[in-house]
Parts: sequence; structure tokens; C-alpha cells
Amino acid sequence: MRRTRHAAKTASRSGFVLVTMLCCLVVLFAVLGLAIDSAYLEFVKTRMQTAADAAALGGTQEFHASGSSSVLSAARADAARNGFTHGVDGVTVTVNAPPATGYSTADSSAVEVIIAQQVPTFFMRIIGASSAGLQARAVARLGNGLTCLHVLDPAAAGAFTLSGSAILRAACGIEVASSSSTAFTATGNGTVSAPSIDVHGGASVGSATVSPTPVTGAPVVPDPLGGIPAPPVGACDYTNVSVSRAASVTLPPGVYCNGITVSSTAQVTFSPAGTYILKGGGLNISGNSTVTGSGVTLYNTAAPGYSYGPVSITGNSDVTLSAPVSGPLAGILFFQDRSITSGAASTFAGTATLSLTGALYFPGTHVDYAGDSAGSSPYSIMVARTITFTGNTTINNDYSSLPGGSPVKSNALISE
Repeated sequence: MRRTRHAAKTASRSGFVLVTMLCCLVVLFAVLGLAIDSAYLEFVKTRMQTAADAAALGGTQEFHASGSSSVLSAARADAARNGFTHGVDGVTVTVNAPPATGYSTADSSAVEVIIAQQVPTFFMRIIGASSAGLQARAVARLGNGLTCLHVLDPAAAGAFTLSGSAILRAACGIEVASSSSTAFTATGNGTVSAPSIDVHGGASVGSATVSPTPVTGAPVVPDPLGGIPAPPVGACDYTNVSVSRAASVTLPPGVYCNGITVSSTAQVTFSPAGTYILKGGGLNISGNSTVTGSGVTLYNTAAPGYSYGPVSITGNSDVTLSAPVSGPLAGILFFQDRSITSGAASTFAGTATLSLTGALYFPGTHVDYAGDSAGSSPYSIMVARTITFTGNTTINNDYSSLPGGSPVKSNALISE
């Protein structure tokens, strides 16, 4: 009898221990399964974030090289190369340029990438969680470039020329793309000073003072504004506009066929926040005239029946113009049609009082810059096929008025 009771108690204890062990094993496996799933999901999230970063950087670099038209395809291609292909295995790759949220919504060069996917689990299925939604977001933008004066001609001698007693003081770097042995030329007793001077070809410096010594044999830097889209050119809104004899007028944005002429002490105001299309004829300001305009872009082009004309500011005129601070033409004051590769030089000369805040973009033609400038503009950018300086010029680089920074960009970087 005692043996039977003892055996029963022993069996009862054994059963209890077995059940307890089984319960502990279930809990242990559940915890282990949760840890494995959590580690796997964290691994996928890390890969997803890497892919989002790469896609945002790739999209931003594509914008810098080719404009906005191929940003989406470039970003999604980079995401796919990192294992996340849009439309495959439930992956979505959303690309916003500029970003739809965050701190860079006003920066037209910034690209936002959001990758999302329902990722299947292994052990969490036991508690009914067969998948987990993961998302990664990245924003990349182009940093402000360290240069502001670019000369693009690939072979011209004296592509950059400073002559006489001219003085050029630049707060940002100079890039000269010409392969000529005299691509950078400084003659007379003038002065050039900048943080850096990089020349693809050679430099010819006589008695001029040039600081620092130009770095020759430097790599060619492509057109830094080449990705900015040109504004559309429509039918003529105004033709042969000429303002003279002390008249005072305000000109609205629009298409000006045969250009705009301002002379004989006229006073002209360009309406703010507008794009002015100079369809042939160019812009001619002379004769002690006064011209002002805030947030404007002047696009210089030509068309059949409307021959190309340069931009010419001379004759002791007082000119104060500034570029837009937002939109696709942010920071662009003068924009010459890239297809115009010959014709008269554009001239900023005389003893004119010039305050030109924005980029002077003449990628296909020569620029003569002789107008004295005391550095009243917070920033100026000059991009031309070739350029000659004969006056005293100060180029500043304060881009704080531009939410997207300088339109001349450097390498892409992750900002969010």
C-alpha cells in the first residue's frame, strides 16, 4: 500500500516537472523566436535605410547632372541595386523632388526617398503576426559649391583674362576649363584673389598679383548650372520695347520680342517675382538710366525673325537687380539660351553702379565685365564661355537669402 502511494506521488511529481519543463520550453522558444524575428526585422530595416540613403543620393546627383526629368528612375534604380525594387515583393519606393515633408521642402535640388515593405516573420506567426510593416526615409541635397566663377570654353587661350589695373576679389573659387597653356591670363598690374584657382590648362601671370598661385592641370569641372531647366518661350507679348527721355515705367513679366532698350535717364522697374524672356534683341541699358528689379530672371534667347542680341549695361547707369529666391530659377538672374554659341559679347561696363545679386549665366558666349562693383551684392555667380575683367570687382558668397543655398552645388549629402 505504501509502495503504491509512493509510486503515485513520484509519478505526480514527474508529471508536474514534465509539464513545467514543457511550459518553460514553450516560453523559451517563444522568446527565442521573438528575438530571432526582431533581429531579422532590424537587419532588413538597416538594409532598407541603406537603400533609401543610396537612392536619395543617386537621385540628387542625377538632378545635378541632368535636371529633374530622370530623378525618379535614377533613385529607384539605386534602390533596386541595394535590394529593394519598386513593385516587387510588396516594396514601394516613393520619390519626392523636392521633399514633401521635413526641413528641405523649399530646396528644389533636394530629393526625398521613402521605401516601405510588409516583411514576413517566422516565429511571430504563432501569435498571429505574419508580417511587419517597415519603412525607411532619407533626404539628400546638394551642398553649397565652393566656387562661383566658372569659365567653360574647352580650348580658348585667355579664357579667363584680367587686364590692366583691374582688381578681382572673390570670396569663392575660380574654375577654368580650357586646356590652353594660357587658359588663365593676368596681365598688367592687376590683382586676383580667391580661396582657390583651378585651371585645366596653364596660367600666364605677368606682373599681376594672383593669390593663390593657380593650380594647373586640374580636372575639368562641368557646367555647374547645366541641370537648371530653361524657361518656356512663347509668343510675343511685347515687341520693340524702348524706354527713354526720363520716362518712368514698370515692365511686367512676359516675352519681349526684339528685346528691351533703356536709355537717356529713363527709369525702369521690372515687376517682382517675374521671368522676362528676351526673344531676340537682348537687353540694352545706357545713358544714366536707372533700372531696378527684385526676384527676376532675364532669359536671353532668339527665334526666327528675332535675331540674338547681347546684354549690354553701360553709360553710367544705376542698375540694381536680384534673382528669385525660390522655384526652378532660384539664384539665376541672367540666363542665356545654351544653344547660342556665337554672337556679340555681353557687356557690364562703363562706370555703372552695379548691384547684381544672382548668377550671370552665359554658357555659350563671352562676357566683358568692366563695371565697378563695391561688393554691394550679398552674392554673385559668373558662368561664361570666356570672360574678361577690366574693372574693380568684388564677388561675395552670402547665400542666406536662398532656402536651397547656392545654385552652384557640390557633392550630394544626406541631410535627413
